[in-house]
Amino acid sequence: MKQTHLKQFLISFILLFPLYSSAQMFSVGSGDGQNRSNIFAPFLMGGVEFIDFQFQGDPEFDPLLAFNGMAARASFESGGFNLGLSLGNNFTGLTDNNYFALNLNFINPFYFVRKPNFGLGVPIQLSSKLTSVGSDLSSNEFSQTNLSAGAGGIARYFVPEKFSITAQFIPSFGFSTASGGFIGGNVFSLNGKARIVFYNVIFNKNISLGYDYTFDSYNIDGEEFDYDLNGHTLTLGISL
Repeated sequence: MKQTHLKQFLISFILLFPLYSSAQMFSVGSGDGQNRSNIFAPFLMGGVEFIDFQFQGDPEFDPLLAFNGMAARASFESGGFNLGLSLGNNFTGLTDNNYFALNLNFINPFYFVRKPNFGLGVPIQLSSKLTSVGSDLSSNEFSQTNLSAGAGGIARYFVPEKFSITAQFIPSFGFSTASGGFIGGNVFSLNGKARIVFYNVIFNKNISLGYDYTFDSYNIDGEEFDYDLNGHTLTLGISL
């Protein structure tokens, strides 16, 4: 991962965090304390991500960065704050390719249906993602940092002291830049997330079973780096 991209990612964090904090303060008084505490318990998550990274640009360009394979996934989730890392290489079965992704999401749900055990709402998402793909067969490297915003739908079902189920789906649109900002374009994303949390399972710790769907479609100047990324992630987590 290049230092320029890390700087861009950190700048995105600095820009997004105050906006997220304001949204959280706005919505704090709108929920029931017990439900909110359970839903926003912090978790450490680990799992595997199945990735299909396919070239969508002009056929005259080198498509050798495309791959289909698996990456290891680790993340920290606390309320609407999500920080995730994916890494794919020889260890995960990618023979000729390497994959790295670092994503930061701030999600704030506004519920318009509030029942003791059920809620429906609209989640607002601000996110930044650094994606890097390389290949032993090509001198090119796909390395993009994007900043995006979106809104979608969220549903949750909650049984006190037993379990909760949360599902959300968020389309978003943003801008993407390469190292130095000389090559860029836009990115359209679809992000789905489902969590089943069981409470007080082991030593008063909560256990989370998770599934994530990711679709990123990059439209980069020149078509050389126009790729679509489809990802399916299975995770297991424990509360802190």
